[in-house]
Amino acid sequence: MMLISPILGRPTIDKIGLKSIDYRMAVNNKFNQRPELDSFGQLTRLKYFYNSEICNMTVEPDKQGKDCFKVSYNPNNVEHEQVINECRQAGIDFSILESKVIRADIERHQQLNQSLYSYHSILEKAKSGRNLRTTNNQSFRVGTASINIAIYDKSIEAKLSEPNIVRVESRYLKPNYLQKQGIYTLESLLNADTSKLMQLYIKPKDMYLSNLAKLQGNREIEQVGNYIRFFEQLHQTSSRPTTDFLQAICLNTLGIDQILNIIQSADIPKRKRYNAKQYILKQIPKLNIPHQADMVKEILSYFNLAS
Repeated sequence: MMLISPILGRPTIDKIGLKSIDYRMAVNNKFNQRPELDSFGQLTRLKYFYNSEICNMTVEPDKQGKDCFKVSYNPNNVEHEQVINECRQAGIDFSILESKVIRADIERHQQLNQSLYSYHSILEKAKSGRNLRTTNNQSFRVGTASINIAIYDKSIEAKLSEPNIVRVESRYLKPNYLQKQGIYTLESLLNADTSKLMQLYIKPKDMYLSNLAKLQGNREIEQVGNYIRFFEQLHQTSSRPTTDFLQAICLNTLGIDQILNIIQSADIPKRKRYNAKQYILKQIPKLNIPHQADMVKEILSYFNLAS
């Protein structure tokens, strides 16, 4: 079982999917049958499956109609020998090293200074290329059905005592991108050194979060017009406009850089602008407002091996 460290380490393979057409299935096997029917209720094929704590297995025709064996497992939690033994006990014998890799997830994780939700505006701005996106408070995923990046709060998922340990996974869900990088069989994947794994890990970021590096020096990350007008209005209606402004906005989403930018851009007397800035700067230790540039640097560190 892999230990979840708060410190960023080298990339590891978190999930593997294999396919083999060269397998032997015992008559007395442990597989269950699942019939698949067409719209007329006619049997189209039988799918055999067997799931355990070690791995998940299926036997079914592939897209070409050829029977194949598929197995998926997490090499961070189980050894390859365990997978082989589990398959044999279920009634399947195959060459695991010569099997075709049809899925590979590569991950790195570390403890961030803020909750993952605080980084969503950065990730939204970093998006590039044609992509599908799903998001909630604990996760952010961008990419396609073939290759994507999944970012999620491992502390919440695994119920860890340390908060904000966030995992960034590069997921290859189909074999074509892997093959372009020279990964065909499990043996070639296991022989991939750290440099090759980092190449694979960075590729989806370059495809779907390519604007990330541009944000590191960019303080204009959010559209601030509405906030500026709101801040100006508070100076006309409130006796403590800066305090009310801080209470009304989402601090972790904006960040200190953007808040100071809003104040600087507001059409209020120079003295009031200065006082507001000084008040904000004094509140930073209490409010724990992050710098956007520092948050961008944190996300970029996943894709830098030196980190």
